[in-house]
Amino acid sequence: MRWLLLLWLLLVVPGWSEKPNLDQLLQQKRWSEAVPLLEAQDRLNNNDSGARLYYNLGLCYQHLNNLGRARVYYQAALRRNPWNSSLQSNLALLKAGLTEPEPDESWTQTATHCAPPAVLAASMLIFSWSACGLAWMYRMRPRERWLWGGLGCFILAVISTCLWFAARLAPLQAVVQPETAFLMNGPGGEFTQSLNVHAGNLVEVVREQGDWAEVEALGKLRAWIRRDELMLVP
Repeated sequence: MRWLLLLWLLLVVPGWSEKPNLDQLLQQKRWSEAVPLLEAQDRLNNNDSGARLYYNLGLCYQHLNNLGRARVYYQAALRRNPWNSSLQSNLALLKAGLTEPEPDESWTQTATHCAPPAVLAASMLIFSWSACGLAWMYRMRPRERWLWGGLGCFILAVISTCLWFAARLAPLQAVVQPETAFLMNGPGGEFTQSLNVHAGNLVEVVREQGDWAEVEALGKLRAWIRRDELMLVP
């Protein structure tokens, strides 16, 4: 009887103390418990994780009503995988709930979201080599299909290159974190207040000066905000 009791303790009791893994926490919608595990994984990746991890972080913070952090991680996921329909719908829902409506993106900003930079770089190389190969084939044996194929690959290589440079040279983005933050006319508390912004608003960082950052907010407005009130998009 004692042996049966000991066997039961060895087999059953450890299961009671077993902690649920990350996937289980997400499936059970235990958002607050999933966040520390996701952030620990992000730190292991030196704050440069994949789209799925950032999407899950954004999802958790959105359900926890932390619009600032949710927006940061959704934007980070968007940079890495702009084709995720769930990400697009959740981000649109978050933006619809902002206090200040943001202006629509310009066509250049939208173009940088057409594909991740890694995909654009691979496309640039593939189409460039294809264009060179078809040009060589046309020179060796002139045929119209080699000519048009080479021109098509060259055009696609140019488009991929332009989009890659646009994505790489895009301004540094950050998200307002406090519920209400003050935009100032200069880098200091002695300057006058120009406007209020709220958590979740995306801004572009123009330059930094001490504890302040000059940002472009709500489309075209340039003003200064405290750096500790912003969280950069990784």
